[in-house]
Amino acid sequence: MTDTASTRPTAAIARLVIPAALAAAVAVLVGYLIFDAAGADFDVTMSGTESTVTAVQACLAAFLVSLVGGTVALLIARRTAQPTRTFAAIVTVAVVLLLVGPLVGADQALTVVALEVLHLLAAAAVLLVVLPRIDTTTAAAARGGR
Repeated sequence: MTDTASTRPTAAIARLVIPAALAAAVAVLVGYLIFDAAGADFDVTMSGTESTVTAVQACLAAFLVSLVGGTVALLIARRTAQPTRTFAAIVTVAVVLLLVGPLVGADQALTVVALEVLHLLAAAAVLLVVLPRIDTTTAAAARGGR
């Protein structure tokens, strides 16, 4: 016997993962273009290697990390009683850890600010798409509906 109630929140949140990732990529692109126009050089040093973060790299990173975040939301919705609180806590910790990179890797102050803002934009996009729906999909599954 298949437990359809446990698969429904997964299906509902899975339909949110791609839009959340796309929203993050678009938000990052807009932010990148604004900071680029303001003069951010996006030069970073990672593991001793100097490089420039491009708009494509920033958008792709936001998209991929948001897919991971969406997958985490799927797992949380299936396995916890309070998925909203748990997901928000995990995203908060992840964002705080990710904010360290620009502080260490970028030399130009505007680039540090730009990269910090881009990280926050990506996280906010995922949270705005997934959080309002994560509890409702879990509650609908508990009732046996969609």
